[in-house]
Amino acid sequence: MTQPYWIGILSRLLTGLTLLAFPVTPARAQQPVSPVKGFISVEAYELRKEFVLQFSAIAERIGAGSVTAIDSGNRAGLEASIGEWLTGKCPVEVDGKAVTMDLDRVHFVRPDPEKGLVVEDRDSVPATEAIVGVVFAAALDGPPDTVRVRWEVFPPDGAEAVVESGVRNQRTARRLTQAEPELIWKNEVGLAIPELLSLPPVPDPQFRQGWMIWVAAAALLIGLGRGVPAWKRGRKWEWAVWVFIAGGLFAAGRQTAPLTVTPDQADDISYALLRNIYHAFNYRRESDIYDTLAKSADGDLLTQIYLEIQRSLQVETQGGARVRVTDVDLRECELKPNAEGNEPDRFVADCQWVAVGTVTHWGHTHDRVNRYHATMTI
Repeated sequence: MTQPYWIGILSRLLTGLTLLAFPVTPARAQQPVSPVKGFISVEAYELRKEFVLQFSAIAERIGAGSVTAIDSGNRAGLEASIGEWLTGKCPVEVDGKAVTMDLDRVHFVRPDPEKGLVVEDRDSVPATEAIVGVVFAAALDGPPDTVRVRWEVFPPDGAEAVVESGVRNQRTARRLTQAEPELIWKNEVGLAIPELLSLPPVPDPQFRQGWMIWVAAAALLIGLGRGVPAWKRGRKWEWAVWVFIAGGLFAAGRQTAPLTVTPDQADDISYALLRNIYHAFNYRRESDIYDTLAKSADGDLLTQIYLEIQRSLQVETQGGARVRVTDVDLRECELKPNAEGNEPDRFVADCQWVAVGTVTHWGHTHDRVNRYHATMTI
C-alpha cells in the first residue's frame, strides 16, 4: 500500500495579488552601453549566455546597414534576424562537455536608472541609439564545476568585448579579445542546491461508530437468539446469515473521523508545501518543474498552479525574465471549516504569504516581493 502523504490543492491562488519590485543597488546615472557586452549567468539548474549589443555594431553583419530607425514595422524582423545570427556563436562547455544553448528571448531594450535594461517602449528609436538584448539558456542537472566559453562577437573595429561571468551578486568581468577569446568560470563559491522540505507524516485515520452500530448490535442479539436453536437443529446457514447481517451493519456504521490538525501543524504543513512549490521553478525544464510540483499539488489544479505561478514570476517589462524565489514568509494561516464534510482526510486553511525573490539578467539583479492570498485545501 502506498504511504499517504500531504498534497496541497490551491484554489483562488492569486486572490489579492500585490507585486512590488525593489532594485538591489540604488539609482545611479546610467553608464554608456559598450558596443558589445556579454554575461554568463550561472545558476544551480540553468546557464544563460546573454548579449547586450549596440545595434550599430551588428547592423552590417545582419544585412541591416541601411536601417535608420527601429519601429513597429521592422522591429520583430530585426529581432528574429539578430537571434538567428547569434545562434551557435560563442560556444559553451560545461564540465568539459559542449552545451547547446536555446534562444530564450530577443528584445530591443533601453537603459533604466533603477532596473538596468528594460524592454524598449518607444514607438521609434534611431538606429544609432538602439540597443538589443539577447538571452540564450540551457538546463543543467545541477551546479557545474567549470564553464568554458570561447567568445566570438566583437565590435566592428576588432576592439575588446567585456564579458561578465558568475553567480548572482558574485560576478567578475573579463576583457576578451580576438587573440585571447576564452573565458573560464570555476565554481569556487559553491552554489546552494534548493531541496524539498520534509513534511510530517499523515496521522493514521481515526474511526467512530455511527447510529448503525446499534442496529448491528440488535441484529447480533437476534442472531444469537435465533441462531443457537437453529444450530442445534442443524440449520447452520441461518446462524451464518445473521452473523453476516450484523457484520455488514457494523462496517457500514464505522465512519472515519475528520482529520484533526492543530494551528501549528497547519502552519508547518502549509509553509512546507509553498516552499516546495516555489522550489519547482528553480528548474528550467518543464518536465522537471512538473515532476517537482506533483509532490506538492494534485489533480486538475496542478496545471493551473503551474500556469499561475509561472505567470506571476515573469517580469514582462524586462523581457520575460523569471524571478527566482529565495524565501517564503507565511504571514497568516487560519484553519477554516471543511466545506466538503464528506471528505474527512483533508483540512482547509486560509493563507497569506510573501514570496521574496530576485531577477537577474543583462548584468543587473533586482529584489522582488510578491504578496499572495489563497485558500488551501490539504
